[in-house]
Amino acid sequence: MIGDNIKKFRQSSNMIQKDLADKLFVTAQAVSRWENGEVEPSITTLTDMAKIFNVSVDELVGNAVKEPEVRVETKYVYNEPVKPVLGVCEVCNKPIYESSNIYRWTTGRQQTGHVSCKECLKKKEEMLKQQKIAKSISRRKKSFWIGGLISGGWIAITIATAISNKDSSVILPNVGLAIVAFTYLSCLILGNNFIGEMTLSIFSWGFVRMPGVIFTLDLDGLIWLLTVKLLFWILGIILALICGAFAILLGLVLSVFTYPFAIIKNFKRPEEIDLI
Repeated sequence: MIGDNIKKFRQSSNMIQKDLADKLFVTAQAVSRWENGEVEPSITTLTDMAKIFNVSVDELVGNAVKEPEVRVETKYVYNEPVKPVLGVCEVCNKPIYESSNIYRWTTGRQQTGHVSCKECLKKKEEMLKQQKIAKSISRRKKSFWIGGLISGGWIAITIATAISNKDSSVILPNVGLAIVAFTYLSCLILGNNFIGEMTLSIFSWGFVRMPGVIFTLDLDGLIWLLTVKLLFWILGIILALICGAFAILLGLVLSVFTYPFAIIKNFKRPEEIDLI
């Protein structure tokens, strides 16, 4: 009964469901459910709706009208401004009426015009934080077992070699190198420090663009071209190997001092990590 009356008064007021929804600050789906009898609006909503239709609440719910003069009290409703819908949240699909509650975000480097409310933004940030924490814990575990496996294997081989050769002098240096290797690999895996970026940056120094070669279009010129190109290629490989060796050596030394801070940061602030 109430749903039929809502539909009747809405149509008599030349409104569509969205028009009524905007005036009541609800969605068009809510109006549809009222008119289909799936749910009933609250008393407050019925009162606001009666003011919009310029009828009494009794007429709206189908009761007999006892005091028709009360209609005069609702004439001022049409002078009240209606809040415009600034956007619709793409996460929860709720309309956004306040500019302070709207958030626009992008995907990648291009402006995509996505819109969400601040509540959904907080949920998204919390979800991203949990993903970072899970990734950080996973990297910590990998640093332990990968670094430990390689370093432990190195130490085991060193001890076995020392026993077979009856030379214990090699144990201490190799144990030190194994520890340094563990800290270096762990820093690379943890990803919350500068060791990995520094290694790649220094290693990239070896990949330089060789100068062009001037040659003549004859047999001697082509042989000269191939010879110089081969020489440049060999020099490029040597330069890349030198830079790579220097990058790794510097990383090994600095990782000994960096690893304690990196592992403490992983435990205390695991969310400070890039999801790569």
